[in-house]
Amino acid sequence: MSVANRSRQVIESGAEYVREHRRARLGLLVGIPASVLVAFFILPLLTMAWMSFLSDMPPAPLTLEHYIRIFTGDTYITVLWRTAVLTVQSTIIVVVLGYVLAYSIARFSKRATIVLLLIILPFWTNYIVRMYALINIFQSGGVLDTVMILVGLASEPSGIMYSHTAVLIGLAYVWLPLATFPFYASLTNMDGDLIDASKDLGAGPIKTFLRVTLPMTKNGVIAGIVLVAIPAFGSFITPALLGGTNVLMVGMVIEQQFAASFNWPFGSALGMVVTVGVVLLIGLGSWLGAGGKLAGGGDE
Repeated sequence: MSVANRSRQVIESGAEYVREHRRARLGLLVGIPASVLVAFFILPLLTMAWMSFLSDMPPAPLTLEHYIRIFTGDTYITVLWRTAVLTVQSTIIVVVLGYVLAYSIARFSKRATIVLLLIILPFWTNYIVRMYALINIFQSGGVLDTVMILVGLASEPSGIMYSHTAVLIGLAYVWLPLATFPFYASLTNMDGDLIDASKDLGAGPIKTFLRVTLPMTKNGVIAGIVLVAIPAFGSFITPALLGGTNVLMVGMVIEQQFAASFNWPFGSALGMVVTVGVVLLIGLGSWLGAGGKLAGGGDE
C-alpha cells in the first residue's frame, strides 16, 4: 500500500471516529479555538504579568518596585492622567459626531450604503499614510493655516503640530468610522413608529431623543464607546507623530521601554496597568449594558 493510500485511510478513519462520537466533535470544535486563545492571548498576558514583577530581565528576583515607581512618581501619573483625559475627550467627540452622522444616515439618507462605504474608505488606506496626511494639514504653513488665513481667523501661519489639539483631532479622526457603524446598526434596528408615537403624544424632539431614541440605542452607544476608548487609551503612533514629546501618552512610554530602553519588566508593568484599565472599562460597559443604567431604559 502506497503512502498516499495509507494517509487517506488514516484521515477517513479519524473523520469517521469524529462523526460517531459526540465528545470528539465537541472537543474538536472547542479545542482548536481554545488552544488559539490560550497560545496567543492567555499565555502572553500571563508572561507579561510575571515579567512585570521581575526586578530585571529573567532570571531575576520578584519585586514591586515597578508598580511603586509608576504610582509614586509624578512623571508616570502625569502620563496616565494625560492619556485618560485624551481618551475621554476623543471618545466624547467621536460619540457625538458618530451618533449624529449615523442618525442622519439612518433617518434621512437614501444612499446609506454609499455613504457608509465613504465612511469606511479611510480604513482602506494605510494608518501611517493617514497620519502623514494629517501632518501636512496641521504643520506650520499647511492646509489648516492656509484656510484660516483665507477666512481671516489667523494673520500668520502657526500650525497646531505637536500639541494636545493635534493629537485629539488625530484620535477622533482615526476612530470615528469605528464608532459610526454600531450607532447605525442600533438606529436601523429601532422601531421608527415609536418616534412618531412620541411626537403624536406631544413630546418635542429633545424629549423624544432622550426618552425614546437614546434608550433604544444604548447598547450601540456603549459598544461604540468601548470600541473607541480602548484603542485610544493604548495609542502610540498617533501621539508620537502628531504630538511628539510634548504630548506623551502611556502607549508611547511602553513602546520606548520595550524598543529603546530594553526595560521589559517596567514596560510590562505599564502594560498591566493599561490592561487592568481596559478590563475595568469593558466591565463598566457590560454593567451599563446589562443594567440599563444609560438614559434609564433598555432596548425592548
